[in-house]
Amino acid sequence: MENVRGNDLKVSSALTAINKYLFGEIGINKDIQTLSISPLFGRGQVRYTKLQNGLQSFDFNLNLHENVEIPVCSMTENSLQFVYCLEGFCDHQFESFEQTTRIEQFQTAVIHSDNGLSSNLIIKKNRPLILNILCIDKQEYFDKFGPQSNQFSKTIRNLLTSIKTKSKHFHLGNYNLKIAEQLKLLLGVEYNNEISELLSQKGRYYLILAKHIEQFHAEIENKSNTSGLLKNELTAISEISEYIKKNPEIQHSIKTLCLQSGLSPAKLQEGFKFMFERTVSDYVRNVRLEKAERLIKTTDLTISEVVYSVGLTSRSYFCKIFKKRFHYSPKEYKMR
Repeated sequence: MENVRGNDLKVSSALTAINKYLFGEIGINKDIQTLSISPLFGRGQVRYTKLQNGLQSFDFNLNLHENVEIPVCSMTENSLQFVYCLEGFCDHQFESFEQTTRIEQFQTAVIHSDNGLSSNLIIKKNRPLILNILCIDKQEYFDKFGPQSNQFSKTIRNLLTSIKTKSKHFHLGNYNLKIAEQLKLLLGVEYNNEISELLSQKGRYYLILAKHIEQFHAEIENKSNTSGLLKNELTAISEISEYIKKNPEIQHSIKTLCLQSGLSPAKLQEGFKFMFERTVSDYVRNVRLEKAERLIKTTDLTISEVVYSVGLTSRSYFCKIFKKRFHYSPKEYKMR
């Protein structure tokens, strides 16, 4: 039985359709709609965000008691789907075709099928899954946007043109940690913030879509800029970057990070340049600056206490790099 909190007139028909396969309760908080799974069926939620006409996002964070097949058309019809698996894996299968394709952790996929040809996502029981799907309405972007449309719409329209004649299309992409980093920032947000913060978070979906499109074009033209790292090495890079974020005050060094991650110095640097377009030391410095900015904005700590809290020892050096990043000295920033 479906339960809805809030104004049920505003509930997305897509989320209501998904609820036929993932039973739970739908709640609304500002522009975010969430299907919370019934404990009898499993744990987790599906979050729905409408970004603009013809563009919507679904975030799955699930651990189910039974295997489930979800027809993509239940979420959206006549669309192109950009899929990214942040944790676990799921399988995809076109109706009437025996072959299934696995989308693994950190992997992208682009899916398209004509109306009438069912395209199914298969979620395995007792396996945690975090999955993002960005759906683009093909008619919205192909038929309605002409030469006068903006560059973003033109890019999508050109992409649709390249696959429009095919009744079905499935492209399994390479691993992409840049999308993972953006999704981690999105999924870690509690959507009870100010409207400006919600708009900022929505902007990350557009950034994720842009990275999908960039990778897809590169791969179909055999120009993919992959890192050459193995999946376990990519996982280690992701884990060590999270460790640095949680512990910016530690005196991180290449040697200690290599010991913790099990990677060689060359692999560690290669991974950070691929994922963050920064060296390891640049990444550590950036994490410290971001934490310092939060502390200055939200606490009564003195500048010297902030410097110590983020693992730096020189106040003059901190003030120099802070001003370079935020265009104000720490003291001026705090006053503003």
